[in-house]
Amino acid sequence: MSPTVQPSSVSRLPRRAALVAAGAAAFLSACGGGSRDDPQNVVEVLRKDPSTSILAQAIDAAGLLPALIGAGPFTVFAPTDAAFAALLSELNLTQGQLLADRALLTSVLQYHVLGSRVARASVPVGRPISPLSGGIFKVDAAGSDLVVTDGRNRTANITAIDIAAPNGLIHKIDKVLLPANRNLVQTAQANPAFSILVEAVVAADLAGTLSSTGPFTVFAPTDAAFAALLTELGLSKAQLLANKALLTRVLTYHVLPARVLKAEVPVGSPIATVQGENFSIDAQLAITDRNGRSARITATDVLASNGVIHVIDKVILPKIPNLVELAVSQPQFSILVEAVQAAGLVGALSGTTPLTVFAPTNDAFAALLGELGLSKAELLANVPLLTTVLTYHVVPGRVVRAGVPIGQPITSLQGGTFTVGADLRITDARARTAGITATDALAINGVVHTLDRVILP
Repeated sequence: MSPTVQPSSVSRLPRRAALVAAGAAAFLSACGGGSRDDPQNVVEVLRKDPSTSILAQAIDAAGLLPALIGAGPFTVFAPTDAAFAALLSELNLTQGQLLADRALLTSVLQYHVLGSRVARASVPVGRPISPLSGGIFKVDAAGSDLVVTDGRNRTANITAIDIAAPNGLIHKIDKVLLPANRNLVQTAQANPAFSILVEAVVAADLAGTLSSTGPFTVFAPTDAAFAALLTELGLSKAQLLANKALLTRVLTYHVLPARVLKAEVPVGSPIATVQGENFSIDAQLAITDRNGRSARITATDVLASNGVIHVIDKVILPKIPNLVELAVSQPQFSILVEAVQAAGLVGALSGTTPLTVFAPTNDAFAALLGELGLSKAELLANVPLLTTVLTYHVVPGRVVRAGVPIGQPITSLQGGTFTVGADLRITDARARTAGITATDALAINGVVHTLDRVILP
């Protein structure tokens, strides 16, 4: 008698055969083989294209095949074989060495993949694009063409777009993209045009902050911009770098607490800085600072690992008071302010012409009133005397402490002279002496030195 075959066994045979066939199909799909004409994923598309064979090998070598044959969707910026050949020359590697360096390969390849389907029409032109590896790159329009800028500020052209696969899209590029390998400080250090900026960042102890994760946006003045500022303020580079408080205020006014590419700049709106004050940028990429001064953005979107740099041709400044505003802000100069107002000198001391004011305190004025036998009201009412005395305390130009000509006659706006000794004591035209008790208070139109006595012509 022949053995009895159970119906359940018969019913399982076709199913098992179907599973085996499905498994074989999946294996062939992963390998890019099989008898199908239509590729089932982005990797198969790359394998079937003779111009992207090295990329397909690199995906295998990096162990990224299982991910990229998944459901996705993905967008792959696919370097051609010629692009890989150029990269090998750039990095001084052989193809074998590159394919053997799995860590490098993985980092580079994931930098070319987006975790969504982004067709040509949906590319966020000029805005940061975040690949699977982290970091950013951007795509700009150059006429009808698209140009990719990577994290190292290298550029690649997109040579073919919207190549479809069931799990994504492919855009072919003529250069391998590389993620950023320098932070903002290192990027500035690598550019000779930013040597003074780098010195200033170090002097202000900001290098650590600007090397941290961020992200930040830095509006970076060139050396020529710093040279113009030194002339404007009447300072030497050494004097500026030594004034840490001023330096910190100025530098942090150039930094935003986020990465803001050119395309994201809120034109015409106040832009808040790390320093706390705002500036604005118009449609012509001109910055207006808190003092109404203007700077031009001459280059944009220099990418770094922790942010972006925009190059500017003038150092911008947070609100710096003029000489009168500076005096008003300090209670010890209240009588001086009254005197300036009574003498009608507010306009002259608020103008753009740089001046140096040797500013007597309230105590100094009180001592003068005793010396002259006058009341404050009588002094303030005597405009000719007040004008003569006040203009004797003003010197043309911005004369910081280090620039004071020791022992030499110093000519005042009043026309008379006085001298300053090495001990920072002034001898006036009547051989009276006054001590300089504080120096180098910066105003937008000059500098103030504090006196403990009113000097007289």
